[in-house]
Amino acid sequence: MSDTIQTKEILAETLKLLTNKKSFAKITIADITKTSGFNRQTFYYHFRDKYELLEWIYRHDAQQIFDHHISFENWHRYMAALLTHIKQDKTFYQNTISCDDTVFKEFIFSMTKSIFFLAIDALDLHHQISENDKNFYSEFFSFGIAGVIGNWVKTDMKETPEKVASNLKSLAQDSEKLAYERYRESYKIMKEEA
Repeated sequence: MSDTIQTKEILAETLKLLTNKKSFAKITIADITKTSGFNRQTFYYHFRDKYELLEWIYRHDAQQIFDHHISFENWHRYMAALLTHIKQDKTFYQNTISCDDTVFKEFIFSMTKSIFFLAIDALDLHHQISENDKNFYSEFFSFGIAGVIGNWVKTDMKETPEKVASNLKSLAQDSEKLAYERYRESYKIMKEEA
């Protein structure tokens, strides 16, 4: 493991440890460096601020789970695994998201947008959906998923991760197929009228 990754992991673990003791909003770079044993220069060499460290933690945790190819057919299993991880590290996620959920929602959004774009592209067998429309649909679903997961965390994660992932899968599959069929029908009508 490289020194850079090792240093980032120590800073990440330090931030997680600190969120067990105080609000993320009140944690300073000085708190992180003092607890980790690194100096400010080391912190700023790796991260611009605590929000960039937070984003790195979210992505790093997800990379440990998403070590295989993610597709529209299997994304819900990875999502269930990620939600299970989030629930296991509940204090950290609830603390950071309750202060500001922007970084978390952006992380979930970017992670799911590409999956939905590929799914819509795969459904578009006749190449009738424009790139702009594919982007719009994939952004729509990704914003929805980010909102649902953020709300799940904020409301104490009452449903099981598997149930949340299953609900998201069902909604996404049904909605995407319905949207594609409607798009094809309207495209067919437009061609007939032309």
